[in-house]
Amino acid sequence: MIDLITKKAEEKEFSKEIRTLFEGLEEDDGIEETAQFQEEKENRKEENSSMYKIINTSKLEKGERPLEKVVGHEEQKKELLFVIDWFKHSKELSRKGVSIPRGVILFGEPGNGKTLLIKEIVKCCEAPVFVFQGEEDDVVKGVYETFKKARETGHSIIIFDELDLLISKERRVIRALQENLEGVESSDDILVLAATNDIDDIPYALLRSGRFEKSIEIPNPTGEEALELLKKHFKEFNLELPEDFDDEEMALSLNDISCASVKSVVNDLVLRNGFENITNEMIESSICRIAERNLETSKANNMEIAIHEAGHALVAKAFPQFFIVNRLNISNKEGKFTLKEVDENFWPYEKVVADIKISMAGVIAEKIICGRGSRGCEDDLQRARKDAYNLFNMCGYSSCWETLPPIGQNSRTDTFIKRRKMERKIEAFLKKCEKETTKYIKYHKDQVSKLGKLLLEKKHLKSSEILSCIG
Repeated sequence: MIDLITKKAEEKEFSKEIRTLFEGLEEDDGIEETAQFQEEKENRKEENSSMYKIINTSKLEKGERPLEKVVGHEEQKKELLFVIDWFKHSKELSRKGVSIPRGVILFGEPGNGKTLLIKEIVKCCEAPVFVFQGEEDDVVKGVYETFKKARETGHSIIIFDELDLLISKERRVIRALQENLEGVESSDDILVLAATNDIDDIPYALLRSGRFEKSIEIPNPTGEEALELLKKHFKEFNLELPEDFDDEEMALSLNDISCASVKSVVNDLVLRNGFENITNEMIESSICRIAERNLETSKANNMEIAIHEAGHALVAKAFPQFFIVNRLNISNKEGKFTLKEVDENFWPYEKVVADIKISMAGVIAEKIICGRGSRGCEDDLQRARKDAYNLFNMCGYSSCWETLPPIGQNSRTDTFIKRRKMERKIEAFLKKCEKETTKYIKYHKDQVSKLGKLLLEKKHLKSSEILSCIG
């Protein structure tokens, strides 16, 4: 029952949420329906076609600051406040020859507040909102109709929820969106908002200037932001924090889980333990359950996975100037290792090298202790190679004076010989990192085995337990 409730809370589809943000707008509320009222109601039903839905937004309450209901994501909120201000003053800016972004797309993992942010944005803008539904077979026609209606209305907002699914449903939608976004004039006074889980699923043609030219990532909250959200939910449930509650330790435990998961943690905590005498151990147990919910492991390979995660943790501990080991989880199908960066905005050469070695450490630990690597190592190795590629090709950390953009970009003009030369440098660099990481893990082999066995036994280890185990 608990898993069902928490899973539902975290995985609720964006489209269902956004369409129910303003439920109850058409209810009778005890008012006698005159003939004129009934006529207006029927007209509205005609307007709300299966192509789009028109919603009337609520306004900010007295004394309420824009986006204050959204916890965390401070940098993203600053950008969105600019967007709101530009849209509210779009006519004035247009008269002065200034163009505002036509489209804004929010992207990131599910459960981190894209829906809430869009709700708060439209509340601040105080404009008619057209939520594209695309329930008809002719989705392309629906795109044109929605933009046409928004132009006729003026100073309005169009919302495309789950844009990636919409595009995959009908590829011609890409062309329709291109034409309509480019056809939006300053005088039309239209803002287009979209959301997607994975920005890589959106064609580059839609992300160009004049289309969805502003993309804002909504990532998992930091440990501190998740802690603030946890305390907010505690107040909502009228819960008291334990007397020995440690903010720093709890922030580490909460790091890298979604906003929806934080709420699920509190929900799980209350359902299992009630509303009184909450302890740190109870909170940690709920965090463990929610963090592990989607991880599954078979008995045949659980030791390999535990060693893999222990290898990551051991090498990460060797770079305390860059990373703090957060927690280790293992359950049904895979393991999870999370880090906290000491300074997220500071990425010197040495930090990138450390990150590459940490990525390699899992598979190297498996090979040294278990005699083989598992299929789960693929993502780690791809990440290590990508980081090395970017380090050499885009950041200039090589003897080549010229930096090279990623393969596939039109601006790439390098020759095959130059590419091959760079590939050799990257291969040599990765082999050097592998050799150094292998030597380090071999020297600390006993610590990796000890940590792997502890993880296998407890299933969840927080930062203090990891450091206590490997010293």
